[in-house]
Amino acid sequence: MANPIYAAIRQELEQKRRKAQRAAKQRKIEIYEKIPALSELDREMNLKAAEYSMRIINGEDVDNEMKRVLGEISDRKKACLCEHGLTGADFEPQYSCPVCHDTGVVDSDYCSCFKARVIEENFNSSNIGKTLNNQSFDSFDLMFYPDEKTDKYPCTPRENMRRNLAVCKTFADKFDSVKKSLLLIGGTGLGKTFLSTCVAKRLLMSGKSVIYISAVDFFKRIEKSRFDSTDSDIRMFENCDLLIIDDLGTEAPSVYTTAVFSDILDKRWRCGKKLMISSNNRLSDFERLYGERVFSRIAGGFECLLFYGRDIRVQKFMNGDS
Repeated sequence: MANPIYAAIRQELEQKRRKAQRAAKQRKIEIYEKIPALSELDREMNLKAAEYSMRIINGEDVDNEMKRVLGEISDRKKACLCEHGLTGADFEPQYSCPVCHDTGVVDSDYCSCFKARVIEENFNSSNIGKTLNNQSFDSFDLMFYPDEKTDKYPCTPRENMRRNLAVCKTFADKFDSVKKSLLLIGGTGLGKTFLSTCVAKRLLMSGKSVIYISAVDFFKRIEKSRFDSTDSDIRMFENCDLLIIDDLGTEAPSVYTTAVFSDILDKRWRCGKKLMISSNNRLSDFERLYGERVFSRIAGGFECLLFYGRDIRVQKFMNGDS
């Protein structure tokens, strides 16, 4: 079964492409009506090109003559266009994406315009897109984290979160040079999702391709890929600049989805592509949930950030904040 998001975007691009081509044809008709000389020059060019093609087929050596004659016609056309304030581009379709000409594909890969639309739809489908405008590193409030130290942790929750915030900022600002992926571990309501969306927003604004997806949806799409020969979701998970998986451990993995998850981790690691994973589980739980191979890749390739303190959502609720 084809991914409905991909199918909808392909249809959207095809409609844009056809609209641009229809508009170009209409412009050409209107230009010819206003400037008949251009129509005559194009007709003369076509007739001469056909004539020389036949002469070449008949074995004549017309190369120099053809270049001279067609060049003269081309020069006359350029002069006519210039006289009327036009260029050759006025006859061409004005595609919304000049890179792929609204096909969505460049060099057998998805164009950046296609990837951007997929990312946008992924954010919208997970409601992340609606909150991006209100979430940024600058609006992250450390005052929600107590500044009192306990025996359980080496520093106060506020000091710990100040470090986590700095690490996430560096991860986003120096994305191309940082080596390790990020693993955010801690209870609910402690800022893991907030910081993940802050990283996503900053990278998206810098032109990076980011996929933000909940673990439940991530594993559902992997399961669906078993029956989709195009494996479009899997390719996007493997190839985007940053893959963010939120709430890993809340899904119900199967042998198949765990194997594909492991393959995605391996392929991204080999290509130097990073991930950002958040989870309420302890790092030691991953071996039980996903096996030794996944656990080893996460333990060796991720920087672990521990989140602790008091649930911010509860604090806001108690304070009457929405």
